[in-house]
Amino acid sequence: MKNKLFHWPVNPAKITQKFGENKACVNADFKVISCDGTNPPPGFKSLYGPAGHLGLDLAIFHGQEVYNAQKGIISFIDTQPKSGLDVRVNSVIDGVEYKCIYEHLLGYQAKVGDIIETGQLIGWANNTGYSSGDHLHFQIEKEINDKFTPVDPLPLMSNLFAKDVLYINHKFKYIVEQIAFLADRIGDWLRKQK
Repeated sequence: MKNKLFHWPVNPAKITQKFGENKACVNADFKVISCDGTNPPPGFKSLYGPAGHLGLDLAIFHGQEVYNAQKGIISFIDTQPKSGLDVRVNSVIDGVEYKCIYEHLLGYQAKVGDIIETGQLIGWANNTGYSSGDHLHFQIEKEINDKFTPVDPLPLMSNLFAKDVLYINHKFKYIVEQIAFLADRIGDWLRKQK
C-alpha cells in the first residue's frame, strides 16, 4: 500500500481518458472533438501533442464536488484557455514533492497558501477551457531532478474516496465541511425561492 499515495477526488471515479492516450482534437475555433489524436481529421490537431494525455479524465456531473487527493498546500489557482479554472496542490511524501492538478473547474474553495487536508473540498467540476463536456482532468506531477514531470496517476491511487479519508483522519474538519456545505445548499434554495 506504500505506493498508493493518493485518493480519488470524485466518487464514483469513472475514467474516461487515461494517461498517455490521445483521444481529443481541437480546431482553429477551439472546438474540441473526440478523435484519434495521432491521426487527426482535416482542420484539427491533437489537443495533447505527441506525449498524449498527461493525467486522468474523470466523468462528473456539472457542479459536482471535487476533493483533495493528498494533504498539501494550495500553490496555484489560475484560469487558462486550455485548462480552464485549475487548482494545484503541492504535497511532500517521504521527502519527494508531488503536485496534484485539478482542471476544468467551475469554482474553488481554498486560496493560494492554504494548507488543505486529504478529502477537503477543492472546488466544483465543470467544463471550462478546451473541453467537449463536463469532466475533471486530474494530473499528478512528481519532482524529478528539480523539475515537475507528469506521471501516470493510476498506479498511485488507493481504492479510497478522498472525502472518506477526511472523515477517518479528521472527523471535526469533516463535520465542519458538511455543515458549511449544508448551509450553502440551504442558501441556494432560499435564493431560488425569491
